[in-house]
Amino acid sequence: MRTQSLVIVMLFVLGAGGCVRRDGRNSDCRWPGETSNHAGSARHLSADAEYAEDLAIRYADVHFGMKSPKKSEKYGAERDQCMASLFEEIGKEHGVPVTQVSGSLGQNRAYIDLAEVVPFVLLYSFGAIVAARMIWRRYPPPEDSWAVGTAMTLFVSLVLAAGSTLLGELWNWFAEGSRIGNNHMSYRAGRLFLVRHRVELFAAALVIFWLAAINAARHVRLEHFNGR
Repeated sequence: MRTQSLVIVMLFVLGAGGCVRRDGRNSDCRWPGETSNHAGSARHLSADAEYAEDLAIRYADVHFGMKSPKKSEKYGAERDQCMASLFEEIGKEHGVPVTQVSGSLGQNRAYIDLAEVVPFVLLYSFGAIVAARMIWRRYPPPEDSWAVGTAMTLFVSLVLAAGSTLLGELWNWFAEGSRIGNNHMSYRAGRLFLVRHRVELFAAALVIFWLAAINAARHVRLEHFNGR
Protein backbone atom coordinates (compact mmCIF):
# COMPACT_ATOMS: atom_id res chain seq x y z
CA MET A 1 0.00 0.00 0.00
CA ARG A 2 2.84 2.41 0.79
CA THR A 3 4.47 1.72 -2.57
CA GLN A 4 1.17 2.26 -4.39
CA SER A 5 0.60 5.51 -2.52
CA LEU A 6 4.11 6.67 -3.44
CA VAL A 7 3.52 5.95 -7.13
CA ILE A 8 0.17 7.75 -7.07
CA VAL A 9 1.64 10.83 -5.41
CA MET A 10 4.54 10.93 -7.88
CA LEU A 11 2.24 10.67 -10.88
CA PHE A 12 0.05 13.43 -9.45
CA VAL A 13 2.83 15.93 -8.82
CA LEU A 14 4.49 15.20 -12.16
CA GLY A 15 1.20 15.71 -13.95
CA ALA A 16 0.51 18.91 -12.04
CA GLY A 17 3.71 20.51 -13.28
CA GLY A 18 3.74 18.91 -16.70
CA CYS A 19 1.22 21.20 -18.34
CA VAL A 20 3.16 23.27 -20.87
CA ARG A 21 2.18 24.70 -24.22
CA ARG A 22 3.10 22.40 -27.10
CA ASP A 23 1.03 23.59 -30.04
CA GLY A 24 2.70 25.81 -32.63
CA ARG A 25 6.24 24.68 -31.99
CA ASN A 26 8.57 25.65 -34.80
CA SER A 27 12.21 26.36 -35.58
CA ASP A 28 11.52 29.45 -37.72
CA CYS A 29 11.47 32.06 -34.95
CA ARG A 30 7.76 32.56 -35.49
CA TRP A 31 5.32 33.37 -32.69
CA PRO A 32 2.25 31.19 -33.33
CA GLY A 33 -0.14 33.38 -31.35
CA GLU A 34 -2.89 31.97 -29.19
CA THR A 35 -6.17 30.37 -30.10
CA SER A 36 -8.03 32.04 -27.23
CA ASN A 37 -7.73 35.28 -25.33
CA HIS A 38 -5.84 35.08 -22.07
CA ALA A 39 -5.38 37.82 -19.53
CA GLY A 40 -1.80 39.00 -19.21
CA SER A 41 -1.42 37.60 -15.70
CA ALA A 42 2.04 37.16 -14.21
CA ARG A 43 1.87 33.37 -14.53
CA HIS A 44 0.63 33.49 -18.12
CA LEU A 45 3.32 35.97 -19.15
CA SER A 46 5.93 33.74 -17.55
CA ALA A 47 4.61 30.76 -19.50
CA ASP A 48 4.62 32.74 -22.77
CA ALA A 49 8.14 34.03 -22.14
CA GLU A 50 9.34 30.49 -21.41
CA TYR A 51 7.68 29.24 -24.60
CA ALA A 52 9.28 32.04 -26.63
CA GLU A 53 12.66 31.21 -25.12
CA ASP A 54 12.27 27.58 -26.18
CA LEU A 55 11.30 28.63 -29.72
CA ALA A 56 14.40 30.83 -29.89
CA ILE A 57 16.65 28.00 -28.74
CA ARG A 58 15.07 25.63 -31.27
CA TYR A 59 15.58 28.24 -34.00
CA ALA A 60 19.23 28.77 -33.10
CA ASP A 61 19.87 25.02 -32.78
CA VAL A 62 18.50 24.29 -36.24
CA HIS A 63 20.04 27.23 -38.11
CA PHE A 64 23.22 28.04 -36.19
CA GLY A 65 23.84 25.35 -33.59
CA MET A 66 24.17 21.64 -32.97
CA LYS A 67 21.35 20.68 -35.37
CA SER A 68 22.56 22.81 -38.27
CA PRO A 69 24.83 21.48 -41.06
CA LYS A 70 27.42 24.09 -40.14
CA LYS A 71 27.73 25.60 -36.68
CA SER A 72 28.11 29.34 -36.42
CA GLU A 73 29.69 31.69 -33.91
CA LYS A 74 26.55 33.80 -34.21
CA TYR A 75 24.52 31.20 -32.32
CA GLY A 76 24.08 33.20 -29.13
CA ALA A 77 23.41 36.49 -30.89
CA GLU A 78 20.85 34.96 -33.25
CA ARG A 79 19.09 33.18 -30.39
CA ASP A 80 18.87 36.37 -28.34
CA GLN A 81 17.69 38.41 -31.32
CA CYS A 82 14.97 35.87 -32.07
CA MET A 83 13.91 35.82 -28.44
CA ALA A 84 13.68 39.61 -28.34
CA SER A 85 11.45 39.66 -31.42
CA LEU A 86 9.18 36.99 -29.92
CA PHE A 87 8.95 38.94 -26.68
CA GLU A 88 7.79 41.95 -28.69
CA GLU A 89 5.04 39.83 -30.26
CA ILE A 90 3.90 38.65 -26.84
CA GLY A 91 3.89 42.22 -25.54
CA LYS A 92 1.72 43.38 -28.42
CA GLU A 93 -0.62 40.42 -28.00
CA HIS A 94 -1.23 41.16 -24.31
CA GLY A 95 -0.81 44.92 -24.42
CA VAL A 96 2.13 45.02 -22.00
CA PRO A 97 5.65 46.46 -22.31
CA VAL A 98 8.27 44.11 -23.70
CA THR A 99 10.32 44.66 -20.53
CA GLN A 100 7.48 43.13 -18.52
CA VAL A 101 7.54 40.06 -20.76
CA SER A 102 11.31 39.62 -20.56
CA GLY A 103 11.25 40.25 -16.81
CA SER A 104 8.73 37.44 -16.32
CA LEU A 105 11.08 34.82 -17.80
CA GLY A 106 12.00 32.25 -15.17
CA GLN A 107 9.49 33.64 -12.67
CA ASN A 108 6.44 31.95 -11.09
CA ARG A 109 8.15 28.56 -11.14
CA ALA A 110 7.30 27.53 -7.58
CA TYR A 111 4.64 25.01 -8.59
CA ILE A 112 6.84 23.67 -11.40
CA ASP A 113 9.84 23.26 -9.11
CA LEU A 114 7.66 21.57 -6.51
CA ALA A 115 6.27 19.11 -9.04
CA GLU A 116 9.75 18.23 -10.30
CA VAL A 117 11.49 17.99 -6.92
CA VAL A 118 8.88 16.21 -4.77
CA PRO A 119 9.05 12.87 -6.66
CA PHE A 120 12.83 12.78 -6.24
CA VAL A 121 12.54 13.57 -2.53
CA LEU A 122 9.99 10.79 -2.11
CA LEU A 123 12.18 8.27 -3.93
CA TYR A 124 15.24 9.26 -1.91
CA SER A 125 13.28 9.06 1.35
CA PHE A 126 12.05 5.57 0.44
CA GLY A 127 15.63 4.50 -0.36
CA ALA A 128 16.92 6.04 2.89
CA ILE A 129 14.34 4.13 4.92
CA VAL A 130 15.29 0.84 3.27
CA ALA A 131 19.04 1.45 3.66
CA ALA A 132 18.68 2.51 7.31
CA ARG A 133 16.69 -0.61 8.16
CA MET A 134 19.30 -2.81 6.49
CA ILE A 135 22.09 -1.20 8.52
CA TRP A 136 20.44 -1.58 11.90
CA ARG A 137 19.23 -5.11 11.18
CA ARG A 138 22.80 -6.03 10.24
CA TYR A 139 24.22 -4.27 13.30
CA PRO A 140 21.43 -4.36 15.92
CA PRO A 141 22.12 -2.10 18.94
CA PRO A 142 21.41 -4.78 21.60
CA GLU A 143 23.93 -7.21 20.08
CA ASP A 144 26.60 -4.96 18.60
CA SER A 145 27.71 -1.71 20.13
CA TRP A 146 25.94 1.46 19.10
CA ALA A 147 29.25 2.65 17.69
CA VAL A 148 29.24 0.11 14.86
CA GLY A 149 25.77 0.95 13.60
CA THR A 150 26.38 4.66 14.08
CA ALA A 151 29.63 4.54 12.09
CA MET A 152 27.95 2.65 9.27
CA THR A 153 25.04 5.07 9.31
CA LEU A 154 27.42 8.03 9.08
CA PHE A 155 29.34 6.50 6.18
CA VAL A 156 26.26 5.46 4.20
CA SER A 157 24.50 8.77 4.84
CA LEU A 158 27.44 10.74 3.43
CA VAL A 159 27.68 8.51 0.38
CA LEU A 160 23.95 8.68 -0.33
CA ALA A 161 23.81 12.43 0.28
CA ALA A 162 26.65 13.04 -2.17
CA GLY A 163 25.08 10.68 -4.69
CA SER A 164 21.65 12.24 -4.32
CA THR A 165 23.12 15.69 -5.04
CA LEU A 166 24.41 14.45 -8.40
CA LEU A 167 21.38 12.31 -9.18
CA GLY A 168 19.04 15.12 -8.13
CA GLU A 169 20.48 17.42 -10.77
CA LEU A 170 20.16 14.72 -13.42
CA TRP A 171 16.59 14.08 -12.30
CA ASN A 172 15.80 17.80 -12.52
CA TRP A 173 17.32 18.00 -16.02
CA PHE A 174 15.32 15.01 -17.19
CA ALA A 175 12.06 16.23 -15.62
CA GLU A 176 12.40 19.74 -17.05
CA GLY A 177 13.43 18.46 -20.47
CA SER A 178 10.41 16.15 -20.54
CA ARG A 179 8.13 18.98 -19.43
CA ILE A 180 9.19 21.44 -22.13
CA GLY A 181 9.75 18.75 -24.77
CA ASN A 182 13.33 19.78 -25.50
CA ASN A 183 16.37 17.90 -24.21
CA HIS A 184 18.70 20.81 -25.03
CA MET A 185 18.56 22.75 -21.79
CA SER A 186 21.28 25.25 -22.74
CA TYR A 187 21.68 27.99 -20.11
CA ARG A 188 18.21 27.17 -18.78
CA ALA A 189 19.80 24.49 -16.61
CA GLY A 190 21.00 27.26 -14.32
CA ARG A 191 17.38 27.96 -13.32
CA LEU A 192 16.69 24.42 -12.15
CA PHE A 193 15.91 24.22 -8.45
CA LEU A 194 18.26 21.38 -7.56
CA VAL A 195 21.09 23.00 -9.53
CA ARG A 196 20.68 26.24 -7.57
CA HIS A 197 20.41 24.48 -4.20
CA ARG A 198 23.15 21.84 -4.16
CA VAL A 199 24.25 22.52 -0.59
CA GLU A 200 20.66 22.53 0.67
CA LEU A 201 19.97 19.25 -1.13
CA PHE A 202 23.06 17.63 0.43
CA ALA A 203 22.09 18.82 3.91
CA ALA A 204 18.45 17.74 3.49
CA ALA A 205 19.57 14.29 2.29
CA LEU A 206 21.67 13.89 5.44
CA VAL A 207 18.81 14.94 7.70
CA ILE A 208 16.34 12.60 5.99
CA PHE A 209 18.70 9.65 6.24
CA TRP A 210 19.48 10.25 9.92
CA LEU A 211 15.81 10.59 10.78
CA ALA A 212 15.22 7.29 8.98
CA ALA A 213 18.17 5.74 10.80
CA ILE A 214 16.98 6.87 14.23
CA ASN A 215 13.52 5.47 13.55
CA ALA A 216 14.97 2.18 12.23
CA ALA A 217 17.26 1.77 15.26
CA ARG A 218 14.34 2.34 17.61
CA HIS A 219 12.20 -0.27 15.84
CA VAL A 220 14.99 -2.84 15.75
CA ARG A 221 15.66 -2.32 19.45
CA LEU A 222 11.96 -2.72 20.32
CA GLU A 223 11.70 -5.87 18.19
CA HIS A 224 14.70 -7.33 20.02
CA PHE A 225 13.27 -6.70 23.48
CA ASN A 226 9.77 -7.83 22.50
CA GLY A 227 11.18 -11.05 21.16
CA ARG A 228 13.00 -11.95 24.36
